[in-house]
Amino acid sequence: MSLNTEITFAYKQLVNSTNLLNESLLEAEVMHAQCYKLPAVVGDMSDSSGWEFINPDVYTGFTALSMATGAFSRFTPSYQHSPKYPFRLPGIIQLNPVHNEHISEIVNQCNHLKLKIKDLINSSKLDQIKKRELIQSACPNAITLQIYRLIKTTSSPVRRVGFTWCNKTSMRTIKKNEFLDYLQGSKNNPPAGQTKAEWTPWVDKEIDLIKNKTSDIVKVKRPLPIVPKLNISFTDDTKTIMFYGHLPVIIFTADPIKITPLKSYIDKKSKKQLQEYLIKRLYVVNECTDQT
Repeated sequence: MSLNTEITFAYKQLVNSTNLLNESLLEAEVMHAQCYKLPAVVGDMSDSSGWEFINPDVYTGFTALSMATGAFSRFTPSYQHSPKYPFRLPGIIQLNPVHNEHISEIVNQCNHLKLKIKDLINSSKLDQIKKRELIQSACPNAITLQIYRLIKTTSSPVRRVGFTWCNKTSMRTIKKNEFLDYLQGSKNNPPAGQTKAEWTPWVDKEIDLIKNKTSDIVKVKRPLPIVPKLNISFTDDTKTIMFYGHLPVIIFTADPIKITPLKSYIDKKSKKQLQEYLIKRLYVVNECTDQT
């Protein structure tokens, strides 16, 4: 069996298992369902201008359940969202514990197939373009991460679910001389709307700033999209756990649970944060803060 055939077959199994999960959820005794729809701009890494204020819309009951099941089976982009970045739907589905064994078995099957597809693609030793072609042959227009995302469940008796936001950054260090070479090269590639004559002086200023650094390395601290998270605590001695809010979490608890809602996110930039970058365009950390 060829790799392409294996992936296509595993994907078809995943679609069938996900459909079975959704049908089972719609037929189960749902104690409570709640989810938060995020604006389409959230998570679009090509433009961070929509992250300063995020006001999620909350849905409960059957509407939330329908949205959740739709998210479990969504492997292609939502028409409103960027096709370059995965869709997110933080939320919970609270089921009567009598459904624990049946639903958990289907979820395990879905997750097993997700991991199988991921392992098949990553073990292929192909480049990123060829890997994308593999997943696209099984599911045209697929966003790979939406296929890979595991469905989370917990069976211990839940006391509280707290929704919150998580700020993330990626830190990278680059040799000073390599970064200067990059800046020299960028002088010949002005952004759209600017001439080379207009662009070159700006890059020359950036080159001078890097040359004046006492350190031999340049630290780049790039902000990543704001991520919703869930903190789940229990009535027994199970330790509190935290999940990313990529997909709704399925919990099995008969009693009412306390929910801390996902509030609006407001990015309050302090004076220190504004001074953090030596070159804000490239997220180069300032000399006075790069030792922290």
